[in-house]
Amino acid sequence: MNWAIAFREFGWDVWLVEHLNDAEMEAPELGSSRSPQEEFWYATAAEFGFAERQCLLINGTSPDLENFQSFANDADLFFNYSGQFKQLELLSKRTLKCYLDVDPAFTQLWVETCGVDMNFAGHDRFLTVGTNLNGEDVLLPPSSQEWIPVAPPVVAAYWRDRVGANPPKGPWSTVSHWYGYNDLLWQGHTYGGKRNSLLELRELPKLLGAPIAIATDLERSWGDYDEFEAAGWKILPSAGVCKDVDTYLAFVAGSSGELGVAKQGYVVSIGGWISDRSVTYLSFGRPVLLQDTGWTAVIPAQPGVMPFRNTTEAVVGIKAIEAEYSAHSKGALSLAGTVFSPAGVLTPLLKQL
Repeated sequence: MNWAIAFREFGWDVWLVEHLNDAEMEAPELGSSRSPQEEFWYATAAEFGFAERQCLLINGTSPDLENFQSFANDADLFFNYSGQFKQLELLSKRTLKCYLDVDPAFTQLWVETCGVDMNFAGHDRFLTVGTNLNGEDVLLPPSSQEWIPVAPPVVAAYWRDRVGANPPKGPWSTVSHWYGYNDLLWQGHTYGGKRNSLLELRELPKLLGAPIAIATDLERSWGDYDEFEAAGWKILPSAGVCKDVDTYLAFVAGSSGELGVAKQGYVVSIGGWISDRSVTYLSFGRPVLLQDTGWTAVIPAQPGVMPFRNTTEAVVGIKAIEAEYSAHSKGALSLAGTVFSPAGVLTPLLKQL
């Protein structure tokens, strides 16, 4: 939602559009004529002020389709998040269609080495949150697309207004799936998921002498649970922490800062991935210690966001931030209000389109 609200705050008229089919929907709950997926879509659109600016296509049709097409006929820009929208024929030929890659390294490897169709066809521009994806040191196969790197925006004041600005009370934290994609191999390099990176950091709380909270889908019956809990990780069910926007934001705002752990593939590729979760931490003045994925080649380390490459650097980094916490908190707010603000991200991006 950061992207949609960022464009709206930047003065654009924004619509949301999505499509579903019968196979993707569950049966309606008792007393409702809509599937849970439909209910979630309409509630979310209304929650963020898009009730009159949305179109959900079910099996290719929608009661809002006529209004959407009237808007789309004159639209200047279409942003396709991860290429999930596939009915590009509904858009005008004049509309600049932009593919937004939020999984840099994996997206390119799936296409170039696995032959996966990532729905690139029909798009005019290809954007990626791999801020260093065009760097000379990137470890990825040559891409058939010309990628335009872009940092994720954050609507900092909007999020702060929802939950208030309270002082942090909780430990350093992060939010993560435990398992994800299968590992990918290319020229002797392994591009793994988040678990691979977390395993290397397992002893971090013990070495730090303080717990680190992780909201995750890791279950107690899984092999890693006991080892991580014994090492000092405070394991929280992500289903509870992320059950709605305000609960998630309260978790972020209540943390001392974010330990930004990246998927192993992001680190190995040196593509410069930056998380939209990290910029949300910044918006509450919560410093981010972000695993170095190559982003330091584009955005220098500074108060508010610092890199780490291994467990030792993570310990040193957290302690250094805590020793100058006020300066890093102010730096985080400054970054959210400048580099990652709607103007800070969209102004240079639109010039490149």
